[in-house]
Amino acid sequence: MTGTGCWAIEDYAYRSCPQPAQEFAFAVSPHNHSCHSIENLASLNQVVKLWFMRPFRPVLQWAFGLAAVRDLDYAEVYYRAPLTVEDVFLTECTGVAPLGFDGVHLGITDHDEVAGSVELLRKHPANAHRTPLGEELSIRFQNYLFHLGVTDLPESGVEETHANLQAAARAERLDDLFEILRASRCLVVLNHPLVPWSKDKESDPHRKIPVGELLQRYGWAIHALEYNGMRGQKENDRVLELAKHVNKPVVGGGDSHLLLASSVLSLSQAATYRDFAAEVKEGRAVPLVTPPYFAPLRWKLFLRVLYFIAHYRQIGHFRGQPVRDLLADRAVFLDPAGVASRGFLRLTSSLGLIR
Repeated sequence: MTGTGCWAIEDYAYRSCPQPAQEFAFAVSPHNHSCHSIENLASLNQVVKLWFMRPFRPVLQWAFGLAAVRDLDYAEVYYRAPLTVEDVFLTECTGVAPLGFDGVHLGITDHDEVAGSVELLRKHPANAHRTPLGEELSIRFQNYLFHLGVTDLPESGVEETHANLQAAARAERLDDLFEILRASRCLVVLNHPLVPWSKDKESDPHRKIPVGELLQRYGWAIHALEYNGMRGQKENDRVLELAKHVNKPVVGGGDSHLLLASSVLSLSQAATYRDFAAEVKEGRAVPLVTPPYFAPLRWKLFLRVLYFIAHYRQIGHFRGQPVRDLLADRAVFLDPAGVASRGFLRLTSSLGLIR
């Protein structure tokens, strides 16, 4: 697979798909985040470990107003995703147009929050058949963090269903959680299943991700695995191998968190999202990998960090405290860096390099 043209994935293998709209009737974007998602800067923990960042570590921490915090975990510094619900809708619809599709089946799956998908449904009731209710549900299993892409929740009682899911997840009552999911008849996708999100990983870097155990125990309620647009190809290839091993279909999801359309989609013959969900449950799913996917993963993560630096005073929080309050009226290093970041983002956008 090369970085030019589009590629479909069928039977866990890549094939060239230069004109997807001539083969499939609809494009599906099932994994998107709006301003209802809280984002953290956990990726900055890796950035500050880079050799050229070492002299700047204390300067960066001071610039956030956090100089007194020992062993700072940037996962505790957070902000909200930059796109409104309407932004996501327009971005994804515009993104599939060059591929030949008229609109998109769009799932907004905010982090542990259903409000974004509810807002989209209320703003575009005529598209209700294409805009399912859902969220990205965080669960802990054997001290690992996994994310479930939950879509096509029933509209009736959706707030109560969401509250019950969140309560079960926080209490780590996974048996109850998966029973709630099954009873709702929603579509459940194991998103980016091979991300090593565990606090034990640093103390034991060779510890195996317990995704196999998770699927063995709860595979009856998980319909598919995800080929993720914000993960590298080697990792996604391993997801294909895992899916083949456990006999699960693979769904394509963008998960961009940025200001552009998803680089990985799903293809379908279904005219509604519910019918697409039925296809997946029957084992039929076709991810579509588009050219923007092949931008380096570190570049994508760098852009996420850069966006935060560009707007950090207005949008940043640390343990519930706004960064603007932590800094008060003090000028810090990140202020000119924010100006430079905004200019850099404008330039890269005009050159088509934000990917």
